[in-house]
Amino acid sequence: MIGIRRALLLTTAERYLTLTINFLTIAAVSRLLTPEEIGVAVVGTSVAALAFSAREFATGTFLIQQPVMTREDIRGAFTVMLILSLLIAGAIVVAAPWAAALYNEERLTIYLCVIAAGFFLELLPAPILALLQREMEFQKVTLLNATNTILLAIGTVGLVILGYSYMSFAWAGLVATACSGLLALFLRPDLWIFHPLLGRWRGMLRFGGYNGSSVLLYRIYELLPYLVLGRILSIHGTALYSRAMMISQIPDKLILGGAASVVLPALAREARAGHSLKEPYLRAVEYITGLQWPALLVLSLLAEPAVRIALGEQWLEIVPFVQIMAIASLFSFTSLLNHPVLLAVDALWDTFLRALIAWPVSAIIITVAALFGLKVIAFSYFIIIPFQAFTSLYFVRKHVAIAWGDFIRPLQKSAVVAASSALGPAAIVLIFGDGWHIPIGLALGAGLLSALGWIGGLWWTGHPLLQEIERGMMIVRASHLGRRVFGASPTPVE
Repeated sequence: MIGIRRALLLTTAERYLTLTINFLTIAAVSRLLTPEEIGVAVVGTSVAALAFSAREFATGTFLIQQPVMTREDIRGAFTVMLILSLLIAGAIVVAAPWAAALYNEERLTIYLCVIAAGFFLELLPAPILALLQREMEFQKVTLLNATNTILLAIGTVGLVILGYSYMSFAWAGLVATACSGLLALFLRPDLWIFHPLLGRWRGMLRFGGYNGSSVLLYRIYELLPYLVLGRILSIHGTALYSRAMMISQIPDKLILGGAASVVLPALAREARAGHSLKEPYLRAVEYITGLQWPALLVLSLLAEPAVRIALGEQWLEIVPFVQIMAIASLFSFTSLLNHPVLLAVDALWDTFLRALIAWPVSAIIITVAALFGLKVIAFSYFIIIPFQAFTSLYFVRKHVAIAWGDFIRPLQKSAVVAASSALGPAAIVLIFGDGWHIPIGLALGAGLLSALGWIGGLWWTGHPLLQEIERGMMIVRASHLGRRVFGASPTPVE
């Protein structure tokens, strides 16, 4: 368990670094580029990402999930990844002029070609990253991801300043990926991984057939609003939706993003050991809601200053969309866990069935909503997210003995913590706000009150997050850096 906590601390620290850098990058770029320029990058990236989803048929997740892994399996997996990456990158280059004509946006052609080159270069660090995650070597994983983030941010902002406009995203991604590949080889110079071997591809394709289909269906649902809005409304509308979604997802990315890369390796290790996943699942739900729910409620109250700080005055029209999406996201507290649980217990068929039900239905709902504008899309998430949660839990409960009543206990304390976190910001908005508008200074004060309310809620309810915070502090103090900063740890970490 201590290994998992260390991994969570590392990945969470990386996530905070990534979010901070991304926040500063987006804040700078959103002020230097127009919504139309950003819209070109959003549409181009969405088109490419839809094609990139096909690589999930040959993904590094296979290397993490497999109970036993040989050198031949790894080489076979890389070979399948190589062939598929070549096909996908080539298809994007060929289809780039057609996509530009579809959206009546010639600038998409070169953007997609550069994005395709960057995608192919991701093949270099991908198998190494998967093996490091499988072996729980998250120090190296963190270094790789952090390096990529820093290079991407510096490159993007620098190129925007030099006048490369929307192409800054594509060129910076290409350079950052190439450098990450070289760093991956330095951290793990196992060149035998990249020797093609066609004899061990069946296992990966079996896994990839189910997993890839599931991920492809999800990507279609996820990217459809950008593609539909770019076609039905405008590039400008697509940029607004993109930024509204980005702001509404800050709590998940800030709080849960660091755990995402740890969940599958940790659950897979529990499953390989023959342990039940019920208690880890419910414990994770309690931790997630104790962090996610307060953050979403506070974001819904402080959406207006959050948008002003992050994006600038020109984006204020997305505030109501952010508020609606943040409240709807309260129902998403199991989304991080469901897919990894099904993979960990090797329920590939049910993983596919879940995707076949949840994502196409959600895509239909969001497509119909797009016909009526951005606000209707935002409200549609009150249907989509609960439906996805119920569908996912139906399949999870087939393999993990969780009764519906088992969720009551982990959710009760978190609901109280969320309410106590929101009290301070709600009072400031009601007393001092002009509608949802409050000065930046008061917004920062509201954020401080929410933090104090959160800590008070944890203490009053005896939420288990308190114990995890204490353990985390002990792990930090027991680390090499912690001993140098704080001195010798008075209590050994067990």
